[in-house]
Parts: sequence; C-alpha cells; structure tokens
Amino acid sequence: MIFLVGSPLPSSLDWENDELLNTPIPPFYDIEIASQGQPVLADLDQPRVKWRVLQSLPRSQPDDIHSTFCFGPEDPNFLTTNQLVKNCNDATQGNSVLSEFYNHSFSMHEKNEILISGLESSTQGSATSSDIVLSTINSSEGAEISEPRAPFQINGTLCDLQDLPTPAHLESIVPQTMSVNLIAAVIAIHPPRRVVTRQWKTEFDIIELVVGDETRTGFGVNIWLPAERSTAAKTKQIDRLRQSLRVLRPQDIVLLRTVGLSSFQNQVYGQTLRGMTQVDLLHRRPVDVTDAGGYYRESNFDFDNLDGDQPLLLQKARRVRKWVLEFTSPTDPVGGSIPGMSTPHGHQLPPDTQ
Repeated sequence: MIFLVGSPLPSSLDWENDELLNTPIPPFYDIEIASQGQPVLADLDQPRVKWRVLQSLPRSQPDDIHSTFCFGPEDPNFLTTNQLVKNCNDATQGNSVLSEFYNHSFSMHEKNEILISGLESSTQGSATSSDIVLSTINSSEGAEISEPRAPFQINGTLCDLQDLPTPAHLESIVPQTMSVNLIAAVIAIHPPRRVVTRQWKTEFDIIELVVGDETRTGFGVNIWLPAERSTAAKTKQIDRLRQSLRVLRPQDIVLLRTVGLSSFQNQVYGQTLRGMTQVDLLHRRPVDVTDAGGYYRESNFDFDNLDGDQPLLLQKARRVRKWVLEFTSPTDPVGGSIPGMSTPHGHQLPPDTQ
C-alpha cells in the first residue's frame, strides 16, 4: 500500500545528500518525538500538510443503447497476438501457439450459429433510422448546408469494451458465438499475415486491429480476408471490408459491426464472422484538406450539450474522440506498442504540487 502524503518543506531539503532518508523531516515527525513532549511543528508559521483523497473518475451512467446483457461481474483479459508470442519461450513455441490460435480463430470465423447481443432484450438500443445525422458541407458559395446521411443499420446494441463477457461466459454458450457492435479508436494496425488453412488449403490474410475506447484498451480484432487472387475474395462484401482496412490509421474512430467474440488461453478476443462483420470509419483528424474524412465531420462534435438529444452513436463517438485526444499520440506508428497509449496528455497537477 502506498500513501501519498504530500511533499516536504523546501527549507528542509538537503540537496547535498544523495542517500535515502532514514528519519522523517519537517513537516513530518516521528511518533517517538511527539510522545516525548517535543513540539511537532518547529515553526508555527509554516503551513500544515495538505491531505488529499485521490479518487477515480466517476463512470457515467450507461446509455440506453447499452444492453445489460453485456455487463459482467469481472473484467476479462484481452488477447493480442503480440502478447501471445511474447509469453512463449522461443520462436518455435511461438509459431506453434500462433498456429493453434489461428486454427481456433478460423473455426470461429466459419461458424454460422451466431448470438447477437441485445436482440433478446427490447429494441431500445437498436441503432437504425433514428440515428440519421445531419452533417454540414460547404457549398460553392461558401455557406454551410445540411445534408442527411444514411444511417447505419445495426443488429443488436453497442457495448463498451469494459462490458465484454468473460471467457467463462463465452465457453458456456458454445456452440453459439456471441457477436457485439463496438465504437472504438484504432490503436494499432498490424501488417497482414498470410496463412493457409489445413482442411481446404485456402490462403487467407489476417489483419489484426488493436482498438480501445474510453473504458478499456488493448482489444484485438482479427480480420480474416481471402487472398486477393482467390475466387472467394471477389465479392462485394470482401471488397468493401478490404478497402475499409486499407484507409485506416491509428487514432481513427471506427464502428465495428457484428464482431464475433471468442476466448483462447482464458483471454477474450474479437474477429470477423464470414459475410457478416463490417468496419466503418466514423471520424478522423484530417492531415490536410485532401484527407478523406469519416461518417462524422468535425462540426458534428461542436454541440454545447455533450449528450442531450443527439443520436446515441454520436454520443459514443464523441466520448471516444475525447479519449483519443487526451490519451493517444498522433505519432504512434502502425503496429505500435500498446502501453504507450495509456499516458494522458495535458493533465495538470494541483498548483501547489512540487
């Protein structure tokens, strides 16, 4: 246990001493000194130590779009392939574990018994025609005009990453596969891995997205794509998914629809489900005027009320965007390290902190 009790007085600091202190210094005193009747404060003009209680940020109440089906009593551990290999003793063991993991993931990818979270509850959380967003574009005269954009059709509800189910729950519903919808920020995009399935000898490219939101981070999603030269790759759905991934970069806010959930080595991960999973770019910070934006433009986030009567998708996207601006760096490379994403930017300490 660590007690943060404040800082010592500047006048009591000895800059010539490079060793650890064995006795308290003012304004902190040993209990024995106080018991002997000696004054505890040598100078009454010195201010007393200020004590603070460090509290975690209160979590806002879940929106109606979040289904209680997603909430669980404990937070699951998230799985990424980098961490999976890092836990192995050597490269041979790492390749063996990766092969086992990909076999497990591919069997989930091909399943057709899908349990869509939230469908068994009321339709209060479904994001359909009620989520039409009025975006603004610049006309030739320079004035802003509103243009309705087609809504996203979402089966089920949105889940925060902290509310994903545990491995025990996912195993309890086998052979069904649970799927969720997520709005999250891209933390890393790992280069594609070419694999060949054992049974059908079919080539696939696996692209892993590592995403996070304002509740948790480090969630890995495996995207299975048939090799471009294969016949299976020549479908409209595969082309759309591949094109969506090509334009993504770290800090992009995306909508992941119908992501399958599974567990491996008691850790939860996400992946595509054949013919069902979609990835849509919701918002990004453009690097220049030619940079393509997402579904939401900057003007969609310029409302005075953070929640209000705005569409639920926009409310979640706004919270993720705020988290991105405060906790991520725009210079993180593709496939970058996850731990570096947890450092807040611009957080100010109390004014009397030394």
